[in-house]
Amino acid sequence: MKPTLKTFFCLLTLTLATTVASFAQGAQAYFNTAGNLYVNGKMPEALSSVTEGMKKFPSDAKLKALYDKLNQEKKDQDKKDQQQKQDQQNKDKQDKEKKEKEKQDQDKQDQEKKDQDKKDQEKKDKEQQEKEKQEKEQKDKEGKEKEKKDQQEQNKEEEKDNKKENADKSPQLSQKLKDMKISEDKAKMILEAMKNQEVQYLQQNKRKSTKPRDKSKPDW
Repeated sequence: MKPTLKTFFCLLTLTLATTVASFAQGAQAYFNTAGNLYVNGKMPEALSSVTEGMKKFPSDAKLKALYDKLNQEKKDQDKKDQQQKQDQQNKDKQDKEKKEKEKQDQDKQDQEKKDQDKKDQEKKDKEQQEKEKQEKEQKDKEGKEKEKKDQQEQNKEEEKDNKKENADKSPQLSQKLKDMKISEDKAKMILEAMKNQEVQYLQQNKRKSTKPRDKSKPDW
């Protein structure tokens, strides 16, 4: 018995319905799996699942919409991650520059402190040298004053001894002058005259020594 045309159309309709149902059920399974993974924060696994579903069911509208959405979010996330990475690099660079600047500032402060300490030490040494110099000058001055004072004391003692000696000789001299019947005033006049004659004699000899000697005359 040959199948009728009606029977053929019934079988064809049933086959198509079964195929569509199977197709819809497979695409829905991928959609559900990818959706659950996405909700649980598993973006790479969700995108992998929906991509696999699109390969098998490229014409399914729900899968395509989910696929487009996940890919767009991935692009946005990648862009965000890239921006965060760039921001982090900039932050690291700024932190590095800040640390280098702080180190330079610290090195500068250390050098300035070192230079200041050196200046302070040089000033201290100079003040110490000046103090020692003043102490030495004061000591030398005191030594000279003491030496001068000692000399004055010595001169006073010598003068005192001379006066004493002259006082001791005065009675003898007075007695001799008395024996010679010469007064002290006259004796002083005689001594003064002798002194003047001696000076004149020395001056004459000095003038004679400056004139050229006459060779025709004897040396004496």
